[in-house]
Order: sequence, then structure tokens, then C-alpha cells
Amino acid sequence: MQNFHRFVLSAVLGCGLAAGAAPLAAQEAEATPAPRPAATCSHDRSGLTLPATLAGFARTDSKQFDEDGYNIGIGFRDPATGSWADLFIYRAAPASVAVWGDRAAAGMFVNPMLGDVDVNAIKVSRFTPPGGAGEKSGLRIVTPTKGDLTASGLALWLHDGWLVKLRMSSRTLDAAALETRMAQFISLVALPGATRPAPAFAEIQDCKAPMTPGKKARLVKLDMMGSLMIGAMLGVARDKEAQAPAGEEAVWCRDAASQPQYGIYRREGQADFYMIALGDTGTSLSVGAYDMGPLMKPSKGFLVTQSNGVTDAAYPPFDKLPAPQQVLGLPGNVAPVFSAGLLEENKGTTINVPSK
Repeated sequence: MQNFHRFVLSAVLGCGLAAGAAPLAAQEAEATPAPRPAATCSHDRSGLTLPATLAGFARTDSKQFDEDGYNIGIGFRDPATGSWADLFIYRAAPASVAVWGDRAAAGMFVNPMLGDVDVNAIKVSRFTPPGGAGEKSGLRIVTPTKGDLTASGLALWLHDGWLVKLRMSSRTLDAAALETRMAQFISLVALPGATRPAPAFAEIQDCKAPMTPGKKARLVKLDMMGSLMIGAMLGVARDKEAQAPAGEEAVWCRDAASQPQYGIYRREGQADFYMIALGDTGTSLSVGAYDMGPLMKPSKGFLVTQSNGVTDAAYPPFDKLPAPQQVLGLPGNVAPVFSAGLLEENKGTTINVPSK
């Protein structure tokens, strides 16, 4: 998997700890002993259950990263070997190990705790997650490190729409021993049996040529009818997507303008669509062309939709394909015209009609 090497250059959390507890701190030294954790940690939304100890690690702190409990993290420590593990489970859009593995690797290798990493010593492999989640559908990356750490690793897999991510590091274990501990840990992560096995992992390649947006795009000012039509169009598209049978994962390529903080992904030969994956926590901005024909004016444009796998939010359209920096400037600065819940428990849509 040389392409990775090139790129490297509500109370639903029942863990005996408050959902708003201190953040996971994988980089911190072992401090005073933490309070004894509850015998079992459970996450109602995903069905994840974790005992107080797992593969030689003691469960410690937990964190809920969103208001409704769709994004959580749980810490584990092994003082005897100076090792720690952080397990995260969250929704993501797209639900893709390839995309979010690419993002997680980008973040992992700019972490100053790892120091200078020998690209040739990095081991990237596929693995089969537990619970019937899909043959060879998981990604695992392990590397020896220099300085305070001896080895660090990352694993990511998809389980019925949930992304599960493991980060493990050690001050004493070498890379081979750490990889063994990671495999042991993963095998003991308990989730309900998967009903939709994920496809085998396939790494993302570099795009053959960079994306070249034209003249600066402008936002289209929608009237009431335009807002309603955009909302209706997206609602129909979401219903079709939900009813479609599961298929193979879309094949993405990585644009050369990608950064450690975000990645730009495209489909070769499709010039009117791209996606920006923000960080590595599952939120993306997708850009795509639409054509409403005679139903509204202007009939054509480009929509930007933000999604985290739980909720979609669409912004007013652009008249041309916008550059990535224009797209990145929308969240927090421009109000969405449409939002929709994507899961059975939060289904519903909101259309924001502009005032006169």
C-alpha cells in the first residue's frame, strides 16, 4: 500500500462517567489513579459494550463529542507497559473507511508526539473486523517512532454505518508487539452482529490531474419557491438513497490540494462533483451540480451539502463550480436553506425560507 506511504510524507453513554468528562488525553503521562470504572460501558445508539478491562488495558475516561451521542470516545490505559488506547465510534458521511482512513492517517503523521517517522517502516494492512462487519474491510497502520514513544498505531473499520477507530501508542512496546495488542483489542470490541457487511478496504489513489475550478462562483439568492424546490429535490434524493440496495463503495481519488486539516476527494472523469472531508471525525462538504429544468430559475447550479452521517444541511447554490476555499467558507457564515435527519430516530426536514 505504497500510496499511503506517499501521502504520509443526551445520556446515551453509560460508562459510569459523565458524558462531559475531561477529554481523552492519549498524549498525557500516567497521573494519579482514576476512579474505578463501571463494570460495563454501554453506548445505546450503536449497541457497543465494553468491560472495565480489555486486552490488558484498564478503561478510564470517556467523552461525548456531540449533543446527541452519535460521536463518543473511550480511553484505556496499561501503566505496566506505558501504553494507552483510545476507542472512538461515530457516524460519518460518507461511511467510508477509505476516506476517513486517509484523513486519520494524515492527522496521525503530523502529530508531534510521533517525531520523525521512517516512511519505509510504516506497515499498512487490511484486517477482518469482528461481528461479521466485512471480510478484509478494516484498515490498520502501525509504525515505530522515535523520542518519547516507541510505536504508534491506528485502526479503522465500518460496522453497520458506524465508524470505529482505535488509536494505540506505547512508550515500551515495539511496532510488532503493538500490532499484536491492537489485534487483541479489536477482537474483543463487542457490537451487535452486523447486518450489512462493509466492502473490502481499498486505498485511495492520487487524482491524475488537479482540480481546476473556473471563474469565481457566486451564491444564488433564492426566493421562497426556490428554497422550497431545493428542499423538495434533496428530500427526494435522500429517500431514493435510503431505499437503494447496498452496493460497492464509490471509488475516490485524492486531489493534490488536500491538506492535513482537510482532504479533497473526487471521482475520476466527473468534473461537476467533489467532496471535502473535514478533519477525521466524519463531517464532509459535498459539492454537486443540479438541473431543475423549468421548475425554478435559475434552473442550474451547484449545491454544497454538509453532512456528518446524522444530519444533512444544504447551503444556497452557487452559479458555477465553487473553489474549495469558497466551500470551506460557508459553515458558520451562511445559513443553510435545508436540513434533514438521516437516521430512523431523527428523520425530518427543515426548509429555511428567506425573509423578504
